Amino acid sequence: MSQMEPAWTADPVGQRKAAPDRLPTDPLRSMLSTAELCRRPSRPPNYAAENEALIALARELAASPKGILQKLADTALSLCHAHSAGLSLLEDADQKSNFHWLAIAGQWAAHVNGGTPRDFGPCGTVLDQDIAMVCSHPELDFPYWAPIKPVLDEGRLIPFYISGEAVGTIWVVAHDTSRRFDAEDLRVMTNLGTFAAAAYQAWLSVSASERLASIVESSDDAT
Repeated sequence: MSQMEPAWTADPVGQRKAAPDRLPTDPLRSMLSTAELCRRPSRPPNYAAENEALIALARELAASPKGILQKLADTALSLCHAHSAGLSLLEDADQKSNFHWLAIAGQWAAHVNGGTPRDFGPCGTVLDQDIAMVCSHPELDFPYWAPIKPVLDEGRLIPFYISGEAVGTIWVVAHDTSRRFDAEDLRVMTNLGTFAAAAYQAWLSVSASERLASIVESSDDAT
């Protein structure tokens, strides 16, 4: 699999069969609770930068709703000083069986429009547990991650909710040991997730309105 291909094209079902036997209750080696972040020294909050970023998001939503997801990824990258950042979302088109990487910023930008299986991967684990988690070297548990470069040395993932339903994750990634996330990143990502949910829901509403207008226009043209 080249690094440009979606991650799920690597036959995750086959990878599950090839993985070491593990009971469903066995802990994943690559997935950790966020308690680890709270034990680390934390940088002081930068409320001014956070407020400016949220204002910029609101302006993007008003000016170009279609670009809001990429703006969210860019904002997460900047606020958390990450190497890569993005959103993994479930979609009705494939019965929510895969996470789609609809927006990515940073070193993983080439992977945009790739994704991972819902039932076998870091994002799925976060949704199953319904908590924020830390991920380190997911290839330890999910072999299809091995060819993806640069490696995921440490990632911070939080559930992404729409109308109370977890429909994806927002994540930030460090590709080497030069960056380690802390409790401040947890706070920033939580606030960003709350804003992101409202922004994405607004984008969905705009998209639905545009589709309806297109249907009405096509109907008028046919008469």
